[in-house]
Amino acid sequence: MQDQKQEIVLGAFKQFKMLGFKSVTMDDIARKIGISKKTLYELFKDKDELVLECIKYMLNDNQVQTEQAFKNSTNAIDQVINILVIMEKMIRGMNPVCYLDLQRFYPSAAKYLNEHKESFMFQCISDNLKQGIQEGLYREDIDIDIISRFRMESALIVFQHDLFPQETYDIVKVNTQIFAHYMYGIASGKGHKMIESYLKKINK
Repeated sequence: MQDQKQEIVLGAFKQFKMLGFKSVTMDDIARKIGISKKTLYELFKDKDELVLECIKYMLNDNQVQTEQAFKNSTNAIDQVINILVIMEKMIRGMNPVCYLDLQRFYPSAAKYLNEHKESFMFQCISDNLKQGIQEGLYREDIDIDIISRFRMESALIVFQHDLFPQETYDIVKVNTQIFAHYMYGIASGKGHKMIESYLKKINK
């Protein structure tokens, strides 16, 4: 039973990621996965629950990768470069309308995302800033709380369709530009040289 639920979550998330949460129906999901609608509703009481489980899956997967990246990184800048790569994999092919759909139509999933952002994401950014300052790679005058919140919110700007409509902008390129702006803003002179080196490798 648990394996089947996991299979449904994975299949549903692929559809949601491509088309948005609102436009994909339970009928669409059942048809695409190859199960009956009755079976789908036996495992998930409604679409809200399925969307929530998809968000939990996405964030848990992202957290595991992030923790591994932090563990394997050699310095603070290496950490965030590795996180950038993870973010690009996550958002590549994702319809920006997904984030807007969550905010408008799926309050439970939106609340879960916000709680994850305020706890895990905020802590990761804060820890990285502290480490970067200690290593002399980030400016010493940074207010960790303010800049952590700035980065936390700026990371989600890429999903604001009114600012960056997918018909005009490549979401991955937007994310990279915002990331570079943030990194150059917090870096010391020593850090700037390292960032340039990393970004050249990524852009290749």
